[in-house]
Amino acid sequence: MWWEGPEYLKEDESQWPRNVVDKRPASAVEEVKQKYTVKEPSEEKSAFMTTTTKIIWRLQPERFSSWNKLTRLQAWVMRFTTNCRSHQHERLLDKGINLEEIRDAEKLILKTTQKECFKEEYTAIVERKKLSKNSKLLSLCPLLDDDGVMRSEGRLKYGEFLPYDIRYPIVLPRKSWITKLIVKHHHELGNHSVGTNQILSTLSSKYWIVAAREAIIEWERECAMCKRKKAKRTEQIMAPLPLNRLTTPLRAFARVGVDFAGPFITVQGRGKRRQKCYLCIFTCLARRAVHLEIAYGLDVDSFLTAFSRMINRRGLPEEIISDNGTNFVAADKELKKMTCQIVNDSKFTSAMIKRKIKWSFNPPQAPHFGGVFETMIKAAKRAITAILSNSDITDEELMTAFTEAEALINCRPLTYQSANPHDDVPLTPNHLLHGQMGGTFAPESTKEVAYHPLRRWRRIQELSRHFWQRWFHEWIPGLSPRKKWFELWNNLKVGDVVLMMTTDSPRAHWPLARVLEVYSGQDGNVRSVKVQVADKTFVRPIVKLCPLELESAK
Repeated sequence: MWWEGPEYLKEDESQWPRNVVDKRPASAVEEVKQKYTVKEPSEEKSAFMTTTTKIIWRLQPERFSSWNKLTRLQAWVMRFTTNCRSHQHERLLDKGINLEEIRDAEKLILKTTQKECFKEEYTAIVERKKLSKNSKLLSLCPLLDDDGVMRSEGRLKYGEFLPYDIRYPIVLPRKSWITKLIVKHHHELGNHSVGTNQILSTLSSKYWIVAAREAIIEWERECAMCKRKKAKRTEQIMAPLPLNRLTTPLRAFARVGVDFAGPFITVQGRGKRRQKCYLCIFTCLARRAVHLEIAYGLDVDSFLTAFSRMINRRGLPEEIISDNGTNFVAADKELKKMTCQIVNDSKFTSAMIKRKIKWSFNPPQAPHFGGVFETMIKAAKRAITAILSNSDITDEELMTAFTEAEALINCRPLTYQSANPHDDVPLTPNHLLHGQMGGTFAPESTKEVAYHPLRRWRRIQELSRHFWQRWFHEWIPGLSPRKKWFELWNNLKVGDVVLMMTTDSPRAHWPLARVLEVYSGQDGNVRSVKVQVADKTFVRPIVKLCPLELESAK
């Protein structure tokens, strides 16, 4: 057979067997009857049996994610089968599919779906029998049109001015992939922004879906684009105060937070160009006192100059916290370089080596991590605006305004102001700095009594102890309650898929990211993570991430 082929090829072409091909269109061919001989093992007689075999639907709808693709491909298949059954001069050889072929394909798909999902009802209608009392289609009064598609016969049958599809909508099942594709198609036509009622109204002009509203809501929950548009950012319970805000060294500004504000425009003289100046604020993390410096730029040199002026008047801090500004990062590198030089130089003693500054950075795009100095920035700008108003100022006047704003902020009360005149004055940052409140010295520190030097030292120690005792009993307890973020949420985990919020693109175009590492606080809750977007990695706070696929919910 391989080498010579079938035997009839050796005979004349007129003797070849002929195949009779049915020329009816594919939509008209519903059933094929086959005859075959069945030989019983106990008998040698031949018996003929006639069976009915249904056409196998080669195009499985579950393999498609678009209603348009399914209908167009079905139309191409129907054209191919029609051309195979037709003579060469009767074949359709157009390059594209026309609207009529697409409608025939839709009718074939819908009819096949109805036969599979409403098998009993469809058979009863064909045989002209009554539907079962338990049938879901009993109230729809279903009937078949000329194409064999099941439609609902409602109370609008005599509305001749209405379209045919509205008077006799096509009945579709609830749990069917075809129904899901149709719902998805109309949902995407609305650009993922129309609501459930509008989609239902659009579908009702042609289809009658059993439990249509539930089917639409189900797809809206599965739609990937809607998940991205409606994804909520991650939250977590407010973190406990860090240790650097609860320690009690005798010296203020031992642990500070740094930030910049501005710019402020200053005049340099008649006929000269104006210059930008910036506010560099240092706030004590524990005492809530502030120190304001003027900076003539946002570069590293300007910040280090302002930092040196602060050190000369307030002392060298042990720890600094700031955001990820480029000037702060570069300043940290410069300080580390200076520290390495000190360590490698044998001329400096170990006491000098202990002056190393610990610099901590908050995660990028996380201003709420630095609320302790962001609040002071707001208060400083408000005080400076009240002092300067909209007048043109010089550098000297701006520096004076900064010092006046610093005095106003440091004399603000930290504790409750009592109405009883015999009670102690409210505790202010100035009390903890140099024993004065708003320019008026406190009675305890200005009472001039001749003391022995030893007794004078004990008096100073008693005043210091009194201030710290009030700080512990009046100021610290007020920090305990949380102002927001009261609920505990499940933490992000490695491998979770999230949306990374960006300021340069709309919500629908936020990039997808995957969590690579998580960073937990002292309480074990995750508040910042490292994510990967394409081939880049970023460190972001969880409030800048919108989870899409989590192993566990809230």
